Amino acid sequence: MRRATRMFITAGIALVTAAGVPAPVSAADGKPRGGGKPCPAERVLAQPPFPPTNVNLFTPETYAQAPPMVPAPPRRITEAQLRVQLAKALLPRAKRHPGVVARGLAVFDDRKIKKVIPDPNLRAALASLVGGPSEVSVDTIRSGLYARVHFAALPPTTVAQVSPNAQGDPEILFNERYRFENFSLLGVAMAHETLHQDPAVGGMEEYIATTLHAGYYGQVLLEQPKLVTGGTELTRRANTLLLALVNTRDAKGRQSLTANRGNVFPGGKPLANFRSIFPADLGPATPGNQDLDAFLSAMTKTRQRNADFDQATADLLDVRLLWAPPEGRLRVAKLLQLKLPKGCPPWPQPTVPTQIPAGDQPAEAISATFVERPVASGPASPLAATATVLSLLALLRLRRRHRAVPGEPRQRP
Repeated sequence: MRRATRMFITAGIALVTAAGVPAPVSAADGKPRGGGKPCPAERVLAQPPFPPTNVNLFTPETYAQAPPMVPAPPRRITEAQLRVQLAKALLPRAKRHPGVVARGLAVFDDRKIKKVIPDPNLRAALASLVGGPSEVSVDTIRSGLYARVHFAALPPTTVAQVSPNAQGDPEILFNERYRFENFSLLGVAMAHETLHQDPAVGGMEEYIATTLHAGYYGQVLLEQPKLVTGGTELTRRANTLLLALVNTRDAKGRQSLTANRGNVFPGGKPLANFRSIFPADLGPATPGNQDLDAFLSAMTKTRQRNADFDQATADLLDVRLLWAPPEGRLRVAKLLQLKLPKGCPPWPQPTVPTQIPAGDQPAEAISATFVERPVASGPASPLAATATVLSLLALLRLRRRHRAVPGEPRQRP
């Protein structure tokens, strides 16, 4: 990533809220009670990680009491049925992107794309990216960068991967286990895989690609809420990754990748934060591409050019992963059936961070200390507000008294 991006990251802007007596607040769900104002989403998100109320939505590796995972069962679905389902999936984006449904269906019917992606479910997966942060993947597939996109026998833990064929040309392979999964879930994986465009794929590249696709899955759930309870293996894997992301928040409720405020899988497998999913040493940086520029720009609301899979990009995502506003992240927490605080909880007091096990210590937690986060102060207490007013009155009296001394010239402030 270019140095201009580094400058953007380190230019912290302090946001100051006016001092005053807090107005009556309401429940964490935002519904007013007794005429009070809705509880700010940031205030709810500032609380420790939310525990799940239904562990069946997640993987048994994370929650031992969860049932075994089973992929979506075989089913017969025609291209005509897929077109109807695709139109329905894209419809929530129509207000922000007029014509998105027609463009998505055009991708599904595109003859050039059919040669690369003959399977209709995978083709619908690509078309589902239209109007989203990774729509650039469509042009990448159409360009012929990948010789073919198809299902293949892969290890059980692998959803998809980029591999060379017999001629040495790259192909995107999807695990045969997921042939009948919802195409929107496969689309999330498609957005991830099209970021891999070089033979060398290191840990840093995988970490950045996974971060972006986890945030995108959160956006998909906001558009298709019923997807979260699908119960299939791929759904539960996506839910678990999103749970780690949603529960990695700083003390002001802002999205983070490295904040350490308790186990992000409460009651389950210990994990300090989203970053700790990956090894401490992510290896060397790898070159970026146009897909990374577009995806990264959309998810951070910045303009990226010539970004790489490097520490600068990881740092940017840690402080500016804006996959949803606070209200949207809180809604996703509800969709994941997490237990939220009752009422409007107080802002948490500063505490000493929980120690991360040595083996899980993120490299970023040490090397990225120069990054300045924008400071957003919480609501001021009535005592602080009163002290501020009294200080100003005292200063005003002193200035008036000073001006009243006979024979002394009047000074400008």
